[in-house]
Amino acid sequence: MKNIDERVLRYVKEHLKTERVSGLDHSLRVLRWCERLAEGRDVDLETLRLAALLHDVSIPESGRLRHYDVSADMAVELLRELGYDEAKIRAVEHCIRAHSRYGGPEPQTAEAEILYDADFLDYLGAIGLLRGILRALVEGEYSGDVSEAPMVLEAIMAKYRRPLYTEEAREIAEGRLRFLESFLKRLREELEFRA
Repeated sequence: MKNIDERVLRYVKEHLKTERVSGLDHSLRVLRWCERLAEGRDVDLETLRLAALLHDVSIPESGRLRHYDVSADMAVELLRELGYDEAKIRAVEHCIRAHSRYGGPEPQTAEAEILYDADFLDYLGAIGLLRGILRALVEGEYSGDVSEAPMVLEAIMAKYRRPLYTEEAREIAEGRLRFLESFLKRLREELEFRA
């Protein structure tokens, strides 16, 4: 991958190798979303790329609860070891601490806003639907019974009714939410044998 510190990528691969839902594939999709949402904006792409790769790095060890703080701490330690300057480290740290829908500070920089939106977009649409179901299964919040799926999907969708920072992310999110609503309607119809 161009413009990516291979040392950071190796670190992320190693730490996320056992993560089923927020693994390397998720981090790489978030990275691509960050790059897209950053187009035409005056942002530090290096900060954004580092934060995107490292934003969930602690989940296999810490779980989702406060993972934004643990991942930020891990990123600070790694970036210091790799010789990044302190200003860059602090910028990456803020992005990671502010990226989560589950807590942490509000984003205070354009880079942090973009990371928040990029992470959010990966939880919407077809991929988001699969990730939400997988997460519920992995965490024991869903038995796998298809008749329970509408309740699981409603709970997932309720988390997605949050404001986004970039106009492009808001537009993309609207379309993806419509898809999820349509899917949920169709699922209910099929469960009631009216398909």
